[in-house]
Amino acid sequence: MKRIVAGATGLIGTELVNHWLRDGHTVIVIGRNKEKIKKQFQGKVEALEWDELKPDNFKDAEVVVNLSGAGIADKRWSESRKKEILQSRIITTNKIVSLLISLGSDAPSLFNASAIGIYGLQPQIKNELPVKLDETFLIDWDHAPDFLSQVGREWEKATFPAKENGVRVVNMRFGVVLAKEGGALSKIVQPFYFYLGGSIGTGNQPFSWIAIDDLLRAIDFLIDKNDISGGINIVSPQCVTQRNLARTIGHVLHKPSFMQTPYFMLKLMFGEMARELLLEGQHIYPKRLLELKFQFKYPDVESALRHIYSL
Repeated sequence: MKRIVAGATGLIGTELVNHWLRDGHTVIVIGRNKEKIKKQFQGKVEALEWDELKPDNFKDAEVVVNLSGAGIADKRWSESRKKEILQSRIITTNKIVSLLISLGSDAPSLFNASAIGIYGLQPQIKNELPVKLDETFLIDWDHAPDFLSQVGREWEKATFPAKENGVRVVNMRFGVVLAKEGGALSKIVQPFYFYLGGSIGTGNQPFSWIAIDDLLRAIDFLIDKNDISGGINIVSPQCVTQRNLARTIGHVLHKPSFMQTPYFMLKLMFGEMARELLLEGQHIYPKRLLELKFQFKYPDVESALRHIYSL
């Protein structure tokens, strides 16, 4: 089958494209630089740049997966960087949506990236998780309590015209993706190898996550569910506190996990984004996936880590 991925140079996109190539699919990758795309995927994909896209490129495709957008944690959040993070998602989504609308009933499904930040941050509870939030949570689309919720809400709103014109849209609300290479886990784990591992901030912040293997399986699973659309939480059913995550990493890697990185140090190092990315969080539950009988291969963080590190 012909499948299209926009923004495939990050962790999820790279893993998804390679996964589909192994399964024998024809993959088209959309990005800013065709030569870079061809080099990354060793010429096994068709590469297209944004300014050459036409409706014909999407004909006969089964699905378009849009993962485009500037990296959330790549740079400190200045006002100009926050604008870039937001606009890079909205502009690319708008372009894809307009092309799909022009195809009418021939349009493929749109699987558009989103994130659990859309729900906003939750107050911490000492040694407990806050109440879990699922897809029934009422989102105020016109107001956002923090930057990441603004990004998520504006990003999903950009897909509304496609929905209104009959395009099937799935908004994939990803948790923190756990994978050995790339993403957050490699950064979280690094101090443990120097015997400096431990909790971040209070350690009470909820950490909603998903193993990369389960993420890929969830996307395949949802593609086959033609009657499913809208927001889908792609997270493990077993959220953990950041303290418990650190303890589990230490246990799996046989490293100590008693160190604590204080709040002020993270604020000094990362500025504004420290609070939303590291020091706070949300407890998100995959209600819709579970109702659809999706089976998580790695539902708990220990089994996911043991798989990732082949232990």
